[in-house]
This record gives sequence, structure tokens and C-alpha cells, in this order.
Amino acid sequence: MASQKRHSRRKSIQNSDPGKILDLVMSLTDDGAAQLEVKINTYLRDECEADAVLQVVVHNAGMEASLDAVDATALARKNKICMTAKMADVLKSVVEQNDILTNFGADFQTIVSPYVTKDNIKKRVIMYPVIDKTFSVVVCVIAPKILEEHVAILIHECFLFVWPVLKKAIALEYECTLKQKCQQLLRVARRLFTQVASLETLLQIAMDQAKQLTKAEHCCVLLVDVERMELVKRFTGTTNTDDKEMSERRFPMDVGITGQVISTGTLINCKVAKNHPAYYSEIDCNSGVECKSILCFPIREQTGIIGVGQLINKIGDPYFDAMDEEMALAFSIYCGVCIMHSVVYQKIQEAHIRNALANELVMYHMKVGDSEVSRLLECSGFHNHPHLNSLHFNIRALPLRELPCYVLKMFDDLGFDKKFNIKKHKLARFILHVKKGYRDVPYHSWLHAFNVAQWAYAALTNYKLIQQGYLSDLQALMYVIAGLVHDMDHRGTTNNFQIQGQTTLAALYSSEGSVMERHHLAQAMCVLNTEGCDILETLPRRDYDRAIMTLRDYVLATDLANYFKNLNEFRAISYDYQKGNRGHTTALQSLLMNAADLSDQLKDWGCVKKTAAAVLSEFFKQGELEKSRGDLPPNIMDREKCFIPDLEIQFLTTTCVPLFEIVGRIIPKASPCLKIIENHIERWDAAIPIFAEVPITAGLSVLLSPELDNLIEQNLKEKERQRLEAEQEGD
Repeated sequence: MASQKRHSRRKSIQNSDPGKILDLVMSLTDDGAAQLEVKINTYLRDECEADAVLQVVVHNAGMEASLDAVDATALARKNKICMTAKMADVLKSVVEQNDILTNFGADFQTIVSPYVTKDNIKKRVIMYPVIDKTFSVVVCVIAPKILEEHVAILIHECFLFVWPVLKKAIALEYECTLKQKCQQLLRVARRLFTQVASLETLLQIAMDQAKQLTKAEHCCVLLVDVERMELVKRFTGTTNTDDKEMSERRFPMDVGITGQVISTGTLINCKVAKNHPAYYSEIDCNSGVECKSILCFPIREQTGIIGVGQLINKIGDPYFDAMDEEMALAFSIYCGVCIMHSVVYQKIQEAHIRNALANELVMYHMKVGDSEVSRLLECSGFHNHPHLNSLHFNIRALPLRELPCYVLKMFDDLGFDKKFNIKKHKLARFILHVKKGYRDVPYHSWLHAFNVAQWAYAALTNYKLIQQGYLSDLQALMYVIAGLVHDMDHRGTTNNFQIQGQTTLAALYSSEGSVMERHHLAQAMCVLNTEGCDILETLPRRDYDRAIMTLRDYVLATDLANYFKNLNEFRAISYDYQKGNRGHTTALQSLLMNAADLSDQLKDWGCVKKTAAAVLSEFFKQGELEKSRGDLPPNIMDREKCFIPDLEIQFLTTTCVPLFEIVGRIIPKASPCLKIIENHIERWDAAIPIFAEVPITAGLSVLLSPELDNLIEQNLKEKERQRLEAEQEGD
């Protein structure tokens, strides 16, 4: 029968021996709480003439009880015991209580029985609470021979002096354990983050690590299948991985303790699982396992709960404690992030595979047959146009079907095939692949690519760029190749159009800048890596890497945004150009690439007009697309607002004149190019009154009119006459 007795809580010693208390306090020099408890137990046992004394340490946060020592013996480890209603009542009161040892929980009796005599089974136990904020202690004195009220006074007076030391030792051990658990958690997290390649492997490791972290007997992870709104339970140690029925089971999302965790999003720690009203063995426990305690926690990521973790049966203890709860919640965060990374990784892998398949499909339709290669290599047509190496050659004088043949001739004339051991059949296949890589757009087509490559070939020939030390052989090779590939798969739209339209290409490349140019480069690399097109295969590794970097620089240089960004630097370099200076050479390569890309402006007036018409056709098509998606196109893209002569004069003045001024300053032989540009500006200026007489929407028709040249000639003669008259009047 339990009884209660009240006594006053004095702050001074009246019944205890001060000398013995002082000796006890001075002996409390140990770091471990168990060793301190042993000394306190021994003191109280002697003073109370008891069979044994022990202290139940209670962590107030979760009302978790444990034993570190029994009487004069420190236990091998901290033993958790169930917090009974009687023990909880003692903590709620401020007075001692007593009961019979056999009325205590089985776990308590199992630990204590070996340390008490067996002569009297019904031993009386005095329980005295020492209450504090974080940790409390219930001091249990078994079978004291002195009066019960004296026992309570002795405990009270003892703990006035020993509790501060004991409390700090208990708190220190808790903090050390917490630190150790956190370090374990970080090691677990590091291991998890290295296993995102396989979700199955990740889940297996996650369950193993969670068991080790919390010393659980079993662990399961249930993932949310959003499509079917079910929980998928995966099992560890399944040998037959091909049998999905054996490796996983599916459950509704509102069943059992697990269902409550999903619905509430909170952790549930059941110290006695079967007593929980929502417990359902099918989902809350593994088959063939007796579920004593269960710790069930949500696994989250940013979008919400993606799964539930189950820890079943604490090894060596009757339940999972508050520290296990903290570890489980922290672990769940890492686990959630890793699971989502694994899912995303797998999706990326699938996307790569789909992309590879799509590339295979594209390359299949771009496939160049052996017969095509043979026809190109065996072509007996006329391939010796006398002006092919002219910087002002009009490529429209060549039949379109003959252009690949002339590319072969350029490589042969420059000696690249021999210098770099380029196999003829590979070069032929490469050229044909590149040709097929261009779309049928008004300007940025295969014809434009051939034009750029032809000008690069002509510049190397006429300016003797290799012989004069401006470029190395490898840089010259990549210059011509860049001319061929620099606009592959151009869609006839600008970078700004891609970015404003949030297209797939913009999503891929907008963070790096030069959206279309990076796409052209990617397409070029795709062809260069295609079997039978790898014309750079014979290069040593170092030269190959250098060649690819050079190709990248050439192609990205064709983005006029980069040209304008570096224009002042280019201009400064041109006044003190130093051959052999790496920075100066890089600048010259960019300038030469821009010159080749804009070399249409160095052709005769008839070619310039056709180029302008092709460019404007692309511009106006883009403008119509922008209007269709609700955007306001720039004036140069809007056929209803674009005044063609002004546009051409602005382009030549702001872009071409500075470019060819700088190139002419670095390479004196290139200086005549500027005069050609100035002549074209003069013609466009003479065209202004002609275009002004018709509606602005008819500008493209006027540009293509055969009468335009006659009218321009008349205006030029009139201007010349006026100039002469002005000079005569001045004289």
C-alpha cells in the first residue's frame, strides 16, 4: 500500500552529519554521472540502513526515465525504463511516496533485483523527488531500517549539496551524447549524398544508417506515389529484386500510425505501439516482427511530405527517446533531400538517354550515305573558278551543288589535309553533314556558311596570315572550320528573341550568354564527334583540346554583342599590335571571324542588295512571330516601321566601319576593305530619297526592284554635279 507523508523543505542541515556530507561532496570529483551516483547511493544506504539505493534520472522533455547505477554498482550502460504512472505521480508531488518493490514495472525489477537480498520479496521502497528544469531525479531507497520521514529528510539534506554537481554531470553526458549523435548524423548524410545515382541503393543505405543512428531493430521507408496516391513500402534484405511483390507493398495513405504521420506531418513516438489507437500491424510493422515500440517520422522536401520513415523496436531499451526523435527528424531532412536528388538525377539520366536517342534520330535523318561521299570525292565537275581566292568573290556565281567540292578544294589549296593528316573521306563526310545541319532560312543558311568559310580561306591566302605570323597552322585550320559550322541549325531568329520567348535554347544557354552561338557550337561538336566525321582525330591530345577551345572562341565571337563589348579593347590593341602576344592574337582571331561573318558587305553592290534582302526577310519573319506572341518587335524587325536605307547605313557605320578600320590597322593589306564599305554607305545614302517616295511597307519590294540601281546612279550623279558646282562657286 502506498502512503504519503509531508515534511518541511529546510535549507539547512539538522538530521545529517555535516562532516559526512562534507566528505561526500569533496569525493564527488568524477566526470561520469554513474560514478557520482554510486557515491551518493553508498552514502544514503549507510545513513538510511537500507538494502540498496538507486536514482532514476528523468529527462523532463519526454518524461524518459533511465538508470545509470544501482546501489554501489555503475551499470555497463544507461538503461532506459518505462515511466510508470506511479513514478510520474512522484514527480508531480513535492513529497516522498512509498510502495512495494513488486509493484514496480518489470523492467525496473529486472535491473534492480540482482542488487537486493531475496529474504523479503515485499520490500518497501521510499521514493523521493528531486525536481529541476531539464532533468529530475527520483531517489529510491529500498528497505530502509530507519523511519520513513527521516529517510526523506536525509535525502533532502544530501541533495542540497550534491545535486548541483550531479546535475551538471548528467547534462554534460547528455550534451556529449548529442554531439556524438550529430557527428554520426553528418557522416550518415555524407554517405547518403554519394549514393544518389540509384534510388534503391540509397533507400537501402538510408534504412541501414537510420537503424545504426537510433539503434533500431528494424527500419522501413515508405514513399508517396503521387500518381496513385498510395504509400509504397520497401523492404530491406530482399533477395528476389526482380519480384516487385516481394520487394514492395502498397497501402492507402490514411491507414495506421503511418497514415496519421502523413496527415498531420508530425512525428509519432509510440513507446508501446499496440496501445496506440491507430496502430495497424500490416503497415506499422514488418511481417513476422513483434512491434514493441515504433518511431514514425515524415520525410520532407520543399514540395511537402514525400515519404515516411519507420523505426521499430529500440535495441537494448524499451522505447525510443527524445534524442532519437531529434536524430530521426534531422535524418529525415537529409534523407528527403537525397531522395529528391536521386529522383531528379534519374530524370536527368533519362533525359540524357532521350536526348541521345533524339540525337541519333536527327543524325540518322542527317545521315550521309557512302554513295554521297563517293560522289563528292569522285566529282569531275569544274572546280577551278579563277576568283575563288578573292576577298570580294560573289559565291552566287557557283552552282549550289558544287559548294562542297569547293570546300574540299580550299582545304587542299591550304594544305590542311596533309598538315593535319585529315582523311579525304572523313573530310567529305564532315562537309556534307555540316551542309545538312543548316536550315532553309533566308540568310543564315548553308550558302552563308560557305561564304564565311570562303572569305576565311581568301584571307589566309591573300593576307598570308600563317606566313606573316598572325595565326598558327592550327588556328588557321579552325578558322576555316568555324566559318563552316558557326551558324549550324540557325532558326532565323536572334538571341533576344530566344530569351524573350523563353525557348528551350534559352533555357539551356541563357545563363551563359550567346544563346544561338552556343547552340551552333554544340551542333558542330555533335558532328565532329560523329563516327566518320571526326576530322580532328589525328591531332595529339593537347592540340585537340586547343583546337576545340579555339573553335569555341571563333564561334562565340560571331555574337555581335561580344564584338561591341570588346570594341574599345580591340581598338586599343590595334594601335600597338604585337605578334606572339596571346591576348593580341585572341583579339585578332575574333576580329577575323567577325570580318568573315560580315564579308557579304565587301562584295559588289548587287551582292550587297541580295544580302540585305535575305537579312531583312529573316528580320520581318521574326517580327511577325513576335507580334503573334503579343510582343512588340524592334523597328528593324517590323516591316511597317523599318526604313531600309537608314538601317543599312547605321549597320555599316556602327559595325562594319570600326571593324575593318581595326583589321586594316593590324593587317595593312586589309585596309582597302574600308573604302568598299564607304562606297556602299554612299549608295545607301543616295537610296534614301527613292525609298522615301513609297510606303515604308514596300521597302523590300523597292530593294529588289531592277530600277533601283538606275535611280541610285542618277542620285549619285546629281550629288556629284552639286559637289562640283559648290567647288566652282567656292573658287
